Amino acid sequence: MDYKRNTIDVYNKDAEKLAIKFEKLLELHRRFEFPKFIELLNGKKVLDLGCGAGEHSLFFKEKGLEITAIDLSERMIELCKDKGINAQVMDIENLEYADQSFDGIWAVTSLLHIPKEGLSKVISKLNAILKSEGILYVCVKEGEGAEIVDDGRFFQYWQMHDLIKQFNGFEVLFTEKEHVGTRTFLEIFFRKL
Repeated sequence: MDYKRNTIDVYNKDAEKLAIKFEKLLELHRRFEFPKFIELLNGKKVLDLGCGAGEHSLFFKEKGLEITAIDLSERMIELCKDKGINAQVMDIENLEYADQSFDGIWAVTSLLHIPKEGLSKVISKLNAILKSEGILYVCVKEGEGAEIVDDGRFFQYWQMHDLIKQFNGFEVLFTEKEHVGTRTFLEIFFRKL
């Protein structure tokens, strides 16, 4: 099973449709995590990990942050660049940044595409590329196990306590559960120790 290739193909094929869907979910007036992330940062350099079409990156850029956005979907990166965002195609499982490159990492519904057994390696790299006391915001879907959904995308689901246990080298600052339709999203703010 090439879960990664299938997932990339869906995001490439449906980029515009998914971009519209994600933009409608932005609703900044009810989203506490955006201002909270900015408030917690000790600098301006932020990595948007799995940026999609770049709506979140654009918001942060307009707030004066220095955004670097990555995604595995070539089409999503094109949509980001159309918005004037510094974006490039890169695999979350093979990040190519020097240690202590970022003050913050924004990982909204991106780590859920990583199988459970591969997450610890990714977290170790996230820890390395964050500056001392850097902020990491993570949002994934609550649930059990993993699946390939009807459109071909891979999703790994988590319970809050199991997810938190994965983040060695980080302290938990704040957790929240957000209900959107029939889904529950787990939201965690971490600080690098």
